[in-house]
Amino acid sequence: MQFVQQLASILTKLAYNAYQLRCRIDDLKAMHEIASKLAGRTSLQEILDAATKTLVDTMILRAAGIRLLDEETGVLKLASSCNLSEEYLDKESIIATDSEIDRDVLDGKTIYIRDLRTDPRNLFPEKARKEGLASVLVAPLKSGGRQIGVIRGYMDYIYEFSPFDVALMEAVASQVASAIVNQRLRKEAEEAERLDRQVKLAADIQRRMFPRHNPKHPHYEFGCIYQPNFDLGGDFYDFIEFKHGQVGIVIADVVGKGVPASLMMASARATLRSAAKRVATPSEAVQEVNMRLWEDSVLSEFVTAFFGLLSADGTKIRYCNAGHEPLLLLRGGEITLLEKGGLVLGLDPDTEYEFAEEELQPDDLLVLVTDGVVEAMNYDDETYGRERLQSSIRLHGSMAPDMPIELIAKQLFWDVRRFVGLVKQMDDITLVVVRVK
Repeated sequence: MQFVQQLASILTKLAYNAYQLRCRIDDLKAMHEIASKLAGRTSLQEILDAATKTLVDTMILRAAGIRLLDEETGVLKLASSCNLSEEYLDKESIIATDSEIDRDVLDGKTIYIRDLRTDPRNLFPEKARKEGLASVLVAPLKSGGRQIGVIRGYMDYIYEFSPFDVALMEAVASQVASAIVNQRLRKEAEEAERLDRQVKLAADIQRRMFPRHNPKHPHYEFGCIYQPNFDLGGDFYDFIEFKHGQVGIVIADVVGKGVPASLMMASARATLRSAAKRVATPSEAVQEVNMRLWEDSVLSEFVTAFFGLLSADGTKIRYCNAGHEPLLLLRGGEITLLEKGGLVLGLDPDTEYEFAEEELQPDDLLVLVTDGVVEAMNYDDETYGRERLQSSIRLHGSMAPDMPIELIAKQLFWDVRRFVGLVKQMDDITLVVVRVK
């Protein structure tokens, strides 16, 4: 009898272990099946729908549902369901903080509800009765410590979910959460790539707005440096050639960076080019640009600009400075600042702009820069400043008159680069140098 009892006990344990093993194998098969189905889906909705249906089939549930958390509103929005009626799903928005069950689940707990119809924590017991729902298992969808939503498995009778059921539900929730995060990251990456392509295309269009070649003129030589800080810059320079030999020279700096600055730059450039050939003085052209920008921009958007008109015979420049860095005229080792004009463009439609005229002589050097030059900063938080710029102009401008003007512009630029070293600059750098023959 003792032998038979011991044998029965051993057989019972073996049978139970075999049962446990079959359960674990079934769980692994279920997880493999779920993972395979989720991996084969391309859209987020397909992933969620596959998860709820597979969960119902694998755990032999009455129904299943997934709600995702809207982080802005705190609402748990229905994302997918299986075997739940439209009438049951058509209920008020579930605010996560108002639902004790969902609040606990979003804290990372898996919650078992013995009877949804009578549980005081349920916000919609009458709907549960009509739907015929009883026991429920609710698990959190989380990834990397971030709560994404909840997944629910429903039975239509009182059912005690086993530890294996709980483990399987949590494993499915983990798979779904990972799939959701991956889909969102993929979508964000695709969107970022699309925007990057658009920005590069816009940057290419913007580069075409810059002069391809410097003007060829019997009385002037031109050298230019342009280094944008981003793909899309707010600085620009331009040359406007007139049929009688005059040359308009423009340099401007749009407040801000990126797409908004580049759009303002394009608008200012087009308006100035149009106005320069219709009006009599540089100040009238600048006034027209000011009006256009004021109509099309907000208070925080403005442009600084310098517009000069070089005479055909090389003897003078008429100019208007709209809040920009002054033109620096080097003659005989001395620098004169040309800064007459008015306020920046786009702030006040009633601003009156003045223009001035300056005589030019052979070997005069004219230097125009944007504030990215004088405000360039080194590791000690020192700015390059106007004094260093003027010293650089005196040094390189006094070299042999046959030195290529492009080389002078490069030397001025490299003086700035040597000063700042490897410090990442926050503004575009633009230099325009003119030498009078």
